[in-house]
Amino acid sequence: MSQHLVKNCTSQEQLDKIVKGQERKFRWRDDWPTMEKALLESGAQAIAAHQAQQNHQPDDESKPV
Repeated sequence: MSQHLVKNCTSQEQLDKIVKGQERKFRWRDDWPTMEKALLESGAQAIAAHQAQQNHQPDDESKPV
């Protein structure tokens, strides 16, 4: 579940909103801390992947015309 929710996550602020929304739904469950940890780990991986992708893409200005 956590990977599906955060697969397009691009910033820490976006991840915080996702976690907060899920917390509202699931904080009553005994396994919420485990779910929260999984969300944070998956989100961190998604953010890192997004940043790596942004760093490897050439700028539009440097493309030959």
